[in-house]
This record gives sequence, structure tokens and C-alpha cells, in this order.
Amino acid sequence: MSRTANRPENRTGSQVAACGGSRFGFTLLELLVVVAMVALLATLLLPALVKAKEQGRSSVCKNNMRQLGLAMVLYADDDGDYLPWPGDVDRNWHPDWVFGGQNNNYPNQPEKWKVTGFGFHAESGSIFPYATGFQRVAPHRDDISGTFRIYHCPSAGLLGEALRVNFSMNEELDPTSGLPKTTGAGVKLSNVVSPTQKILLINEEPATMKNASFKPGDTALDGHFVVHEGRVNVGFIDGHLEAMKDRKVRDIQTASQQRRYFDPYYRE
Repeated sequence: MSRTANRPENRTGSQVAACGGSRFGFTLLELLVVVAMVALLATLLLPALVKAKEQGRSSVCKNNMRQLGLAMVLYADDDGDYLPWPGDVDRNWHPDWVFGGQNNNYPNQPEKWKVTGFGFHAESGSIFPYATGFQRVAPHRDDISGTFRIYHCPSAGLLGEALRVNFSMNEELDPTSGLPKTTGAGVKLSNVVSPTQKILLINEEPATMKNASFKPGDTALDGHFVVHEGRVNVGFIDGHLEAMKDRKVRDIQTASQQRRYFDPYYRE
């Protein structure tokens, strides 16, 4: 017999296996175990990834709100200390912070979102140069449908994209709101009582945003907001932002708290 006959390199695969040597590949059972483990890990990690993604969107939303609030302060500096006006549905008055709006947003009819003039026109609004550095478009044109990311919340969905503005300004800062101390020129920034508590901007649900003016106790009383992980981004007149629980945003619109958060002249 040859001395080389029993060397490992000369044995067949079955001989190696019979001798307890190494074998190549995986059995079906082993592959199924690996697939099950990968699926389990994906199930455990997916909620964390979704949460992290939404937190990122919330951060972008907050940053945009903060920049818009700063633009409103800069506007007031150049306009006798008067804040811009929240405006109304397609009112388009010179001090209104954005133009446009409509009486029906057709949330379930996306084909109507493409109609000329649908949505809001940030480019014609009073704070546009302060928010973007671009020249304000005047006179206003309905056929312009430009999008400026600073006016957008990334969690506002397709309707939010179509509206082009996803934030609403406190309606009680408008001189037409009926507040006794509001003059025809509007609300002076320096006259606001407790600006750390008075709301400036809120992340309203696109389906209820017929205008870019948030009226407390109106359509959003039942909780129609863009919610980031259970919280709503709210900007205040002093410049700070809060992520309020959606329940609290509804509570501050009740009769006992509404003036405290929305009336610029209310003093406790």
C-alpha cells in the first residue's frame, strides 16, 4: 500500500466527514436559525430607528420655527417694533406674514392640490426677506408655487408639501382680532406681557390650515397638530421653543388658560 493513501489531502469528502473532519456550507436548519435571528434583531431595532428618524424631523421643524421667529423680530425692528400680522384666508394684506390660503384644503383629494393658487405664498409675505434673504415678490402672483424649506415641517406629509407653509401664527397678534389694546398697526413687540409664555407659532395639522393663523379654540381644539413622538412644536414670542404634549396644547386653548398663552396683553 502506498504511504500517501491515507493522507487527508487524498481522502474523499465522505471519508473526511466520517473521520470527524471539517465540512463545508450550512445545513438548512442552521440557515433558518440565522434568518430568524436577523428578523428578531430587525424587529427590535426598527422602533428605535423610526423614533430616531422622527426626532431628526422634529429638530429640523424646531430649527425652522426658530428662524421664522427671528425673522419676525427682525421685521419688527424695521417696522416700528410692530410684529407682522397672522392674516386670514387669502387676505393678502401687506403686513401679513404669508399670503394665500383657501377655505377647503381637500385633504383626501390630492388632484386639487395642483390647482393654481392652492396653498400659501411665503414669497409674498412680509417676513420673506428676513427669513430667506431674497426679495419679496410684489405684487403677489398666484401662479408662483416655489417651496422654501424654512417654512416647512418634514413631518407634514404630502398635503404639507402642497401647502408649502406648515406653521400658523397666533391669531390674537392680528389687529383685526378684536383685542382692546391692539392698534391698527398691530402689536408692538415691546408691549407684549410675559413674552416667554405667549405663543408666536404652532405646528398645525395641514388639513386644518385654511390660513396661516392659529385661532385658539377653533378647528385645532380637538388636537389637529403635526405630532413628533407625541409632542407638538410650539414657538414663543421671546424666541424659545417647546415640544408640548398634544394634550397640553389642547388644554391651553380652554377658557381658563387661553388668555395666558395667546393674549399678548394678558397679565396674571
